[in-house]
Amino acid sequence: MKIKTFWTEYFKDDEFETSVNDFIKDKRVIQISTGDSLPTNDDYVHTLTVLYEEAQHD
Repeated sequence: MKIKTFWTEYFKDDEFETSVNDFIKDKRVIQISTGDSLPTNDDYVHTLTVLYEEAQHD
């Protein structure tokens, strides 16, 4: 299994959603975890972590 983490500093980030969807479309996704944080510089950060396996192509 492999792990890939995506992150963004914006509430509405279409590019973030597109990059995640493009990444997972040919993967066997085991789990998706999300997290939100507000670091000391007061910038909102959203993370999405994907636990996956490469898809088997016949």
